Amino acid sequence: MSSSTPEQAAESARERVGLSSQSAQLTDQDSFLKCPACTESVEGTPIESYGKYRLFACRVCSLQFWEPRAMPDARWYEQMYGGRDEKLLPLEPGHRYFLSDPQAPRRGDLLDIGCGTGNFLAAARAAGYQVSGTELDRNAARFAKEKFRLPRVLGLTIAEFAETYPAEKFDVVTFFEVLEHQAEPCEFVERVKACLRPRGYMALSVPNRERWLTGPDVFDYPPNHFLRWSSGALRAFLSAHGFETLSIREQPAGVGYTAQMINMKLHTGLSRRVAGPTSESFRDIMQMGPQEAAAALTAKPTARQRAMRFLGRVKSLACVPLAMGAFPYVRMRGYKGAYLYLLARLVL
Repeated sequence: MSSSTPEQAAESARERVGLSSQSAQLTDQDSFLKCPACTESVEGTPIESYGKYRLFACRVCSLQFWEPRAMPDARWYEQMYGGRDEKLLPLEPGHRYFLSDPQAPRRGDLLDIGCGTGNFLAAARAAGYQVSGTELDRNAARFAKEKFRLPRVLGLTIAEFAETYPAEKFDVVTFFEVLEHQAEPCEFVERVKACLRPRGYMALSVPNRERWLTGPDVFDYPPNHFLRWSSGALRAFLSAHGFETLSIREQPAGVGYTAQMINMKLHTGLSRRVAGPTSESFRDIMQMGPQEAAAALTAKPTARQRAMRFLGRVKSLACVPLAMGAFPYVRMRGYKGAYLYLLARLVL
């Protein structure tokens, strides 16, 4: 029996199996692309461009996807999402939807892919599940083990987990805010299937492409997010891979979200003009190389930048009363919030 750790064993697994981190880039000779969800040909011009990336829409399954797609390594996520291990985070809406879903199983073996700092795993354990998790961010995984006493949080991708533990199966596999990051969603969901018992459950959440937006969501761009899902696209995708959708829930826009959208709509660009060219947005920082991004993320703000950040917080707070006044209209119109949750079951 090997004495290597799962993480060490994964190094050899990475050489043999794993999710593709790249899709072919467009060339002058390419007349069409293939949708990464349904594999149908996608023709036409991009619906959006940002830097070297172009966004396309599949007319067959309605998925929107960016090209080229090349997932960053674990160090990139540690850099961009640093600080998650500094405090206890509340459960996200997708977590709460699953734990309160009457169609979800109430107990069993559960694997959470991309478990972050472990707040959901701790809540699932308290609800009666036997929990395991995977997380590539080493700081977040350490936090999960130390703060929540979660003994099994492994630094593996789902492909590496399936390769390292081929005989281990679960009643439920969850992945919240993970699918939108994938370069190859078909390979990802097939690895999930490999970890499920017959008739096993899968629960997930993604940013809802049909959410109410009054401006660009800076997190919803590559190389952070490559896929934009609607409820219809998600249902069709999972059905093609042998899953039956049991429940689906679209978060409604609340007062807090309404305040964010009002604040976004009232964006003037004043803070960037006053604070200077070094005041990059997260969307800009994502496009940088590692060293340049590290410098931007760790740069000490100037007095002018600190003042503009303070005024930005004041502006955000000022939008709350406006949101409370506008909320009856928002609710009447049925505007959707950020989260799209789905529970499915393996048919075979």
